[in-house]
Amino acid sequence: MKEKPESLIKVLFSFVGEAKGKMTLSVILAVIGELFGMAPFFAVAILANQVYAGTATVQGAAFIAGTAALCMSLRTYLTLKSSLRSHGISFTILKNIRCAIADKMRRIPMGFMLETPSGTFKTLMVDNVGRLEDIIAHMIPELPSAIAAPLASILLVFVLDWRMGLASLITVPLSLIFLLGMMHGYSEKMATYLRSGNEMNAALVEYVGGIQVIKAFGQAGKSFGRFSDSVNFFHDSTLAWWRQSWFWMAGFKAVLPSTLLGTLPMGGWFYMNGTMSLPILLACIIIPIGFIPGLMKLGFGLEQLTYMSANLNPIRQFLAIPEQHRPNKEAALKERSFEFEKVGFSYDGKKEVLQDVSFTAIPGSVTAIVGPSGSGKSTIAKLMAGFWDATSGEIRFGGHDIKKIPFQQLMNEISYVAQDNFLFDKSIRENIRIGNKNATDAQVEAAAKSANCHEFIMALEEGYDTLAGDAGDRLSGGERQRITIARAILKSASVVILDEATAYADPENEAQIQQAINRLIKGKTLIVVAHRLATIRNATQILVMNQGRLIARGTHDQLRVSCPLYETMWQQYIGSADTAESEVQKNA
Repeated sequence: MKEKPESLIKVLFSFVGEAKGKMTLSVILAVIGELFGMAPFFAVAILANQVYAGTATVQGAAFIAGTAALCMSLRTYLTLKSSLRSHGISFTILKNIRCAIADKMRRIPMGFMLETPSGTFKTLMVDNVGRLEDIIAHMIPELPSAIAAPLASILLVFVLDWRMGLASLITVPLSLIFLLGMMHGYSEKMATYLRSGNEMNAALVEYVGGIQVIKAFGQAGKSFGRFSDSVNFFHDSTLAWWRQSWFWMAGFKAVLPSTLLGTLPMGGWFYMNGTMSLPILLACIIIPIGFIPGLMKLGFGLEQLTYMSANLNPIRQFLAIPEQHRPNKEAALKERSFEFEKVGFSYDGKKEVLQDVSFTAIPGSVTAIVGPSGSGKSTIAKLMAGFWDATSGEIRFGGHDIKKIPFQQLMNEISYVAQDNFLFDKSIRENIRIGNKNATDAQVEAAAKSANCHEFIMALEEGYDTLAGDAGDRLSGGERQRITIARAILKSASVVILDEATAYADPENEAQIQQAINRLIKGKTLIVVAHRLATIRNATQILVMNQGRLIARGTHDQLRVSCPLYETMWQQYIGSADTAESEVQKNA
């Protein structure tokens, strides 16, 4: 039996959190406000009846008008109170949704985060969530009120004369034809509208983020063309949708309010036949005019439900991504060794990038991982750090499967330094302190000195209080890397994982970084993914990877004899180093 899909409103209000129960009062206030809003139409009907009966007086008319004005004032006040309350609830729900998305990002495999364009997350957290604001703040409290006032008015007309009640609703089925025309293919067109908007956002993020490369390599025309195409797609698809809807929307807005199409001729006929008095006729003509705005709100509310579905579904899909589950209770770790036992891994569940990998990294040792590009070196490092879960086999740390070690406990044991480092747009001091939030300024500066970055930090205009800029763009790549190492030094973890940490460094920075690394790893277990083989010649063990398999292991000297691939890599490295040195001497 197919499971019934969960109500969108229920899904939305699962994020209500501390505002639970507060929307009910907002709805009640809106409903009462709308009922007061019908007062002018009743006032006109009563006054018309008095004029017809000859009992109208100036004082009576003033009283009726004053009562109607008071009711309208109460409607305005109650609607305002309802709106303020619903907006507060709306912001609470949006905050909780964004917090849920951010928390989900921490708990899903890192691979999903790395493989998804950043523009997608921007669209999800900013655009999709932001579009829900009006739906929560207006549609939810206003829909019940849009039903209540017309319903009360319609019942009154039916009580006065059931024939006029039916006549007043004659435009409803006619307007439904236009509403159905307007909603034809709405879901598909809404999906295209959102997809075109998402593509435009992603193209914009890529264009702005890569503007330096675009200009440097003369790709402005091509890259801007891609962005321009996405903008044109958004423009054309949106305009095509609106053009298709304009006629039906105009028809809906024109037909639905025209209650006189039914009440005026039918009422006139009944009055001339003597089957209806003039006061009843006037009341049954005037009162229906007042309940039409509510019905129009109801019609557009149904459209908003589809709009809500289109924006809420991507959020639900993201929050439904399978998570990496870890226990809350800390494990009793033994000797801090890493053990891989027949580990296999696949990013997409189809192609395996690691197959049957087994090795042990004992405490205090240096384990280097080398191999051709795409052989699985960095994947092993990221599996150690818990960024993904192994597809098969087992990874143990301290005698426990890492799946049974809480994330925070594992992270406290590991310092991970990648080739792509990231700094937050806050002070350099705070960027280093991320390694240990309780560190004193003196400890931060000591870590910076060990990482060979104290001198260049002090040369900055505001020293340690200098802002690093967006993703650390105020610093060079080598300087950012040394800040990252200072952060790792401050963390004082038992295991250090270097994932090609010097891959992009120039010779001068490489020497500085290598000195910093040597201080970082003293007395610790080191796992290093390396492409410069000279830096790992003295490693305790070197693992040689090829096409996802561990094909050899041993020391540098042993592997030169026993592993043809390693010997080839070594000769290529020596040759490239000699060539580079010759070029430097030639140009000196």
